[in-house]
Amino acid sequence: MKNLYFLLLFFLTVNYTIAQGYTFGIVHNSDYNFSVVAIPDFDVTDSDLSDVGFTLMLPEGDANLENLTQFNARTWDLTEVTAIQLTGLGIGDGTRDAFVLVLPPGQTILSHTTGNPITLLTFDISNMPTTGQMELLPNDDPIAIGLSGAANSFYNSNIDNTTTQDYFAGFEMGQESYSFSTLSTETLEKGIDYVSLYPNPTSETFSVSSNVEIETIEIYDVLGKNVLTSSKSKTIEIRHLDTGLYLLKIKTASGNITKKLVVE
Repeated sequence: MKNLYFLLLFFLTVNYTIAQGYTFGIVHNSDYNFSVVAIPDFDVTDSDLSDVGFTLMLPEGDANLENLTQFNARTWDLTEVTAIQLTGLGIGDGTRDAFVLVLPPGQTILSHTTGNPITLLTFDISNMPTTGQMELLPNDDPIAIGLSGAANSFYNSNIDNTTTQDYFAGFEMGQESYSFSTLSTETLEKGIDYVSLYPNPTSETFSVSSNVEIETIEIYDVLGKNVLTSSKSKTIEIRHLDTGLYLLKIKTASGNITKKLVVE
């Protein structure tokens, strides 16, 4: 019976250790400014972060990553592999450029709590793409496999004063990508104020007032996900939405405009 107890304790300890990890996600800050975060599923004090890596895929073309921030005074290495280069290697479909980001081995002592995001990197997207999406490249994607692991996501850290291991645990659900169509609206707020929302903030419903015909209203969350589309402008129900900031893409007969809506 004693042996059985220790055996069960061993398996529970192993399973607990395996469960510890960090999921990565994309956060939209404002306009074309974004961050990539690591979200832990455990508490730790004084973990020793060695190196981190991930790859962002952008629509093929002129869009680039700019103004990269450091992580605790450590500089990220950025390598672009264009869609043309990928197809030349026999991988990819020619529609996406790969941006491989690696924080080289070093030492950063971190303490964190479960679910509290760690901002790994903040950056700008140049040339303001209005179609396609930015996405984190899964390790099982044919491009990642074709690059022999050089574009893989990883999070190497020593969390228990034993050995450094890879604690990457996949991507945070709902934060794997961001659609640039959210930002494609021609913003007319600088010179026109003929569209207004009321009440704002709100918790149940809101209406849109305008002196021109409103065709459609699309609501996006901060991750760029379309959460509601409506063809009416009066008493739009948003009871099902979580509290937070939302972006409205309002299409009118005279042009398009973006507005911000706060749900309480």
